Amino acid sequence: MPKKFKDVRIVLLAKKNAICSPEETRPIFLLDSFPKVQERLFLDRFLQVLKNRGILPDSQSGFRANHRLQTRVLLLIDQISSYMANSSPVATAFVDFKSAFDQLWFLGCLAKLRRMGIPKAFVNWIRVWLTNRRGRIEVNGKFSRWLAILRGGPQGSCFTATLFITYHSDMEDFLPIAVSFFFADDLAAVIAGRIGIRFTDQCIDLERRLHRFFEYFKFYAILAVQPINYSKTKAMFS
Repeated sequence: MPKKFKDVRIVLLAKKNAICSPEETRPIFLLDSFPKVQERLFLDRFLQVLKNRGILPDSQSGFRANHRLQTRVLLLIDQISSYMANSSPVATAFVDFKSAFDQLWFLGCLAKLRRMGIPKAFVNWIRVWLTNRRGRIEVNGKFSRWLAILRGGPQGSCFTATLFITYHSDMEDFLPIAVSFFFADDLAAVIAGRIGIRFTDQCIDLERRLHRFFEYFKFYAILAVQPINYSKTKAMFS
């Protein structure tokens, strides 16, 4: 891939208020047309590899054809209702990653793709696509100096989201205590108390399980070098 295709112009869009700190902005990469066509062609082939190998879990609905958010929400509600029908207290944890796509760890991603059995040619293309990128920020027609991009996929690329959910496709394996529902970088995890004991004991058991779930999740976040957005992470009890 020519070096020029990796040099990008970055525009910062405010997430909420027009006047905000850099942490409250979303960096959008303005990519050249030819690399975007190349990414789309590669994405079609990469998705076929993922499908043939069954890598993406059924619990992930984000950025996938024929996987709708509405269906995932209905399944989430059905799971909670099923637990409640057994007179079991239920906790649902809603977890969000901090600047998810911007925190993608290059070395960890490439290593995980190899372990998944992704063909070497695909891994090499992704390595070239990710590494040695530069960007400069544009504000009112003024540009910053060139900055090396050492983490994260290009915001605005059609391939970044698919690479992100592939990188985290094994997250569910680290959370055996919960039933997980994913939509891209958002997770809803349903946890129920033990059945067959007094309700007060069920509530105590549920509290222990919820604590254990967050311990497991924090461990995964450390391994994946993917920080958690604690301000948007909530728990709901039913």
